[in-house]
Amino acid sequence: MKKVKTILLFITLLASSALFAGLAVPGEGNPLLASSKIEINNTDYTVEKLADKEGVRIKVRTPEGKEFWTSEILGNNEKKFMFNGESCNLLVADINADSKPEIITAVAFPPHNGGLYIFTINSESNGFMPMTFNNQQTKDSKTFLAADIFQENGQDIAFIDNRIRVLGMLYPENEYGEPVASFFYYKLTDSAFAYEGCEAVPVEN
Repeated sequence: MKKVKTILLFITLLASSALFAGLAVPGEGNPLLASSKIEINNTDYTVEKLADKEGVRIKVRTPEGKEFWTSEILGNNEKKFMFNGESCNLLVADINADSKPEIITAVAFPPHNGGLYIFTINSESNGFMPMTFNNQQTKDSKTFLAADIFQENGQDIAFIDNRIRVLGMLYPENEYGEPVASFFYYKLTDSAFAYEGCEAVPVEN
């Protein structure tokens, strides 16, 4: 009787393994976090957001499934952002009205930072290149926009009209002053985003 029970238990375990084999957690057995379609030369390509042991990256495939373009590692973990009031982790949209859609995504960096990437089609290299975020005050130019107050639902990185608002800390020039939680705004100008200003986050009394 014990042998029968042992065999039945073994069969049950095998069946359970087979049943849940396709339900791997993203980044482990299943590296696909999100996917979308993008039109290139009047043809639909597939955009994939992938996670593996190295980190998160974007991959674009041809209609036949062949690799067309792959980004570098963008960050460590999955991240959301807000677009038109909706929480997203991957979006294809023409944000600069040039009739060529952009790939928009966000990633997380430990311990509590987020980063926004926007990739635009680069016809010269037959691939994509990141749009830049420029700060004329600090003479700084980066290929991603960072937010350093992490919000799980993506509220720390939000598209508002033709601007992007990120949540971070404003550090005073006086070393004895206290940092203030603030919204930082970047406005789309031509093919890049330029720093527009910041304001303290309203505090409810």
